[in-house]
Amino acid sequence: MLDMKYDVDTAAKLLYAFVPISRLNKGEAGKVIDEVKAEGIRVIVKNNVPECVMVSVEDYDRMAKLASRPVRIIQSKEAEEKRKAFIKRIRQNVPPPIPPKRKLDRKLIMDEIGPIDVDEDAVNELRRLG
Repeated sequence: MLDMKYDVDTAAKLLYAFVPISRLNKGEAGKVIDEVKAEGIRVIVKNNVPECVMVSVEDYDRMAKLASRPVRIIQSKEAEEKRKAFIKRIRQNVPPPIPPKRKLDRKLIMDEIGPIDVDEDAVNELRRLG
């Protein structure tokens, strides 16, 4: 019976969190902001579709700090050793990638690149400087 009451309370709180956008359009934005500060988040609904969520500045700051904190998974020494051994085994069985070998055929390369416009004055100047 207690679980059912909890579910009903949770459902009631969730339903109460939905705020139709018409309340904001009617000049009740201040009231909705006061509700957010006093009771928590509000979900703004437009045409029966959730559009955005209003949270207090304090809740937003707390969520931002939680989102930016580093996540460290605490493992036992045995689990960490098993992980390192597993990675070592994978690295031993996988050869390093080999760069593709390409035949240096001038005609094939020129066909791949296509025609190139050459500034003859610039070429002559480079030859003169070189």
